Amino acid sequence: MVRSWITALVLAAAVTDAVAVKPDLIVGNPRGLLGKRAPSPDVLTDKLAPLKTVTLPLSWKSSRHQKKILNRRQSTGNSTSGGITAISNPQQLAYVAEVTWGNQTFDMLLDTGSSDTWLLQEGFQCLSSNGSAVDQSNCPVGPLHSGNFTGGQMGNVNFHAAYGSAGVSGAFGFEDITIAGLTVPNAQVALVDQAYFTTNVSGLFGLAFSGLTSEYPGTDTSKDTSTNYINYETVFYKMVDEGLTLPTFSFAPQRNGSNGYLAFGGVPPVNTTGPTAAVPIITGRSQISVNQPFFYNISVDSIVFEGSKNSTMSAINTPFAAIVDSGTSNLDLPAAVANPLLLAYNPPATFGQAWGVYEVPCNATAPGVAITIGGVNFEISPADLIFQTLVDPITGLCVTGVQPSTEPYILGDSFMNNVLTTFDLGALQMRFTALA
Repeated sequence: MVRSWITALVLAAAVTDAVAVKPDLIVGNPRGLLGKRAPSPDVLTDKLAPLKTVTLPLSWKSSRHQKKILNRRQSTGNSTSGGITAISNPQQLAYVAEVTWGNQTFDMLLDTGSSDTWLLQEGFQCLSSNGSAVDQSNCPVGPLHSGNFTGGQMGNVNFHAAYGSAGVSGAFGFEDITIAGLTVPNAQVALVDQAYFTTNVSGLFGLAFSGLTSEYPGTDTSKDTSTNYINYETVFYKMVDEGLTLPTFSFAPQRNGSNGYLAFGGVPPVNTTGPTAAVPIITGRSQISVNQPFFYNISVDSIVFEGSKNSTMSAINTPFAAIVDSGTSNLDLPAAVANPLLLAYNPPATFGQAWGVYEVPCNATAPGVAITIGGVNFEISPADLIFQTLVDPITGLCVTGVQPSTEPYILGDSFMNNVLTTFDLGALQMRFTALA
């Protein structure tokens, strides 16, 4: 049965007083809330951000998570009225929304797999993959930020982050940041003056836990190590700290119309169907205390799939932990799970040497696939299992949405495109409901 957003609107009106943000619960110590609250109610909110089209380069892959985890383990043991921002993203390979810095507005990649918020600055030095300076034409990106931080630049610290093979560095400062109609005053953000970055956006809006922030002491990035990073209050943490929202946000991509939303403090006006799966965010896996997890890591029960040549259903009942990451397009799965799925394409997927990924003819038939979380099966659309916009120029084949991987495993946009996903930091819980 389809759950109507109209019904949710009535419910939201009825419980408005009950879910109003209470500053005494959050101001001054948002980190102290992690795992300390009951789950926030999934009521309709008008604090929405509309999504835009961008295709991530293949280099933007899960190796960025591995580097972050290893480093931190070593050191720790278009806007509309009513505050709505939409996600415009027909191909659903990445989620982008408009974000305003002071009085300048930019398209920024929304990334639940990293914490920092940054923009490329006018005159930034484009770098090659080996770190050498190259012409800026080698970094095809969006419009660049002009000027300085309106709240002033921070002294004697630097910003330095890696994303797969991409890397950026620059300076930290303070700026008023507006997204989804919410203005976060004097938030700590970064302006990038050196980058190896080839995505057609202006920067990145980080939504992961603050344990992944990339501030380092001094101004010499060559001295940045895995043990001297500095945690700081991210834009979303400060949004909660200022009493602007409950400690939750949700993604609801749509394939047509508005193309979906990022919502703060509740859920957007979309239709869902079937039961909701609520599962805890795993924190002990990375040897991190409950108050400082890194990624949105959850347990996957199993994978159910149907071969494209027959109607036989198969189940791979091998539980594994996976990061829910809006900044990764595909499903990075254990080889024991991914390989049977790749063989179930018609014709079966083959490994492309040039790009180092599995590929199929662009007119291939994808198998029926469902991911089981919290006892609920979530079907994956065939459109998310073959990337029609990622065509290998040598083979002419399309990249598959499923790829075998080593840990950490990733549930990227190929999964998130099919569900309403709620990130509840207060309860250290994630909730999923199938989109109608």
